[in-house]
Amino acid sequence: MKEVDILAFISVAYPIFAITVLFSQALLLLLIFKNQTKTLRSMRIYLLNICVAQLVTIVAGFLTQCRMVPNQSTVAFVCTGICTRLGRNTCFLIHLLRDASSMVALFAIVHVFYYRYKILSHQKLSSYQLTRNFVIVHLPALFCAVCQFINPSHHNAIVLETRALHPSYLFEPDSIFGFSALKSPSVKISTILFTIVLFLNPIAALVYRNKIWVLLNEYEEYNSPRIKHAKSMITGLTIQTLIPSVCFVPLIIQFFLTQYSETGVLFLEYFNSFLVILPTLIDPILSIVFVIPFRRMFFKYLLAVRQCRFSISKLTDDDINTKSNGYSAVRAASRKT
Repeated sequence: MKEVDILAFISVAYPIFAITVLFSQALLLLLIFKNQTKTLRSMRIYLLNICVAQLVTIVAGFLTQCRMVPNQSTVAFVCTGICTRLGRNTCFLIHLLRDASSMVALFAIVHVFYYRYKILSHQKLSSYQLTRNFVIVHLPALFCAVCQFINPSHHNAIVLETRALHPSYLFEPDSIFGFSALKSPSVKISTILFTIVLFLNPIAALVYRNKIWVLLNEYEEYNSPRIKHAKSMITGLTIQTLIPSVCFVPLIIQFFLTQYSETGVLFLEYFNSFLVILPTLIDPILSIVFVIPFRRMFFKYLLAVRQCRFSISKLTDDDINTKSNGYSAVRAASRKT
């Protein structure tokens, strides 16, 4: 497939994808605020943290629409989004925001596991502990963003090497940024940390999931409906934790191959740019499906909308029949006269 065709497809696919994600996230936010279940009320701030992080990710991803291009001694990011109108520095900052918010979402999901385990084991968290945990969740993302920000980025060297290795690629100099020193400590630290997070996050989630499962099995005989709801939510959170690791694996592989490969697979580069933001669409759907109170409220809204449409349709038909009957009566009276 030619790059022109890929760009034509992306120009349509990205807006549709972004609108779909924003709609699903807005729906989840509505369910979070409207639901009055005691357990979910206490978890509201944790669920909001995930939603806000993913909203930032999808907005930043839509504005940049950047993909990683493999080079020999540099890593280039080529953007096709709206940010290119404001210059490469703006694209770079928005890209950092996208990566940071993606990492925050990863930690935020594990944070929910930790909180649920503490509550089920009757360990009340103080205000200091809650604040400390929220700071810890955001620190790795902030650290990685700083490491990328201070890394050497010689624009001319990045553009020249990208054009030399990929002469058929379509891009403007102001739409490209990247890193010109792959072996610098900041790049190595941020890359290693991000890779560790991707693989340790699911492990940590599975550890807490097993601990929570043991506690729920002990309580099962006392209140089975609530236990069923809790197990369903934990199952959904477990899947949410695994999805980013799967989506980011091709990107990590592509990054490490950058130093050893002189060619890139164009379709794979564009495909990876979608994989990075794919969890922003899947996560709200999983939350609605596996959190039973959310699922019930969602179907309740659907039923209400359907009944409303049916009532409006019926009312319109009745009005048409009434008007037609009245018109017929007037005509009959005029004929008699």
